[in-house]
Amino acid sequence: MSRKRKAGPRATAASMVLETLKKRNALDDKTAVPVAAFKDLPLHTKTLAYTIANLVEEGVVGQTSDERYYYDDLGYKALEVKFVKGYSMFVIIPIVLLVLVLLIQHYFHV
Repeated sequence: MSRKRKAGPRATAASMVLETLKKRNALDDKTAVPVAAFKDLPLHTKTLAYTIANLVEEGVVGQTSDERYYYDDLGYKALEVKFVKGYSMFVIIPIVLLVLVLLIQHYFHV
């Protein structure tokens, strides 16, 4: 997740929203920007609303009481840790199962 994505057709909606917040220096509730800050992004309104809502729910984007938004670096790092832990299970579980199978085969075929 920490891989920097390029703008353009390969950019995701989330990366475009986060890049907009960073470029505008919206890093806390005092520097938060209104939703109009995203008007130049090549996204449909529904896609933009869905993306921002997901980022707020995940804690990557903060939302003020007056509907302004900012990038939350701590939230991003927490999501990154959660992401790494989740995907590491796809590697760890098969390795543990393989070791167990090999141990069982070794001890029952001695």
